[in-house]
Amino acid sequence: MTSKGVPLLMLGCLLVTIYQWLRLRSAPRNEKIAYLSILALCWILAISLVINPQLPGPSQVIEVFFGPLGKLIDK
Repeated sequence: MTSKGVPLLMLGCLLVTIYQWLRLRSAPRNEKIAYLSILALCWILAISLVINPQLPGPSQVIEVFFGPLGKLIDK
């Protein structure tokens, strides 16, 4: 994806946020904070993957952390 994809990605994120925020209007404050935290993490991951597509994805990062644990459990 080129740099032209970043504004499109941001527009999609904004549309999803507006839609979800309208549904969360009556939700407790904790749910709104949790939603915004997850949204921010996903947005940062998406932008960094657009800028540098060679970065490892979330499943590869989990494999690095929990791969040795899986090998110990299989024994």
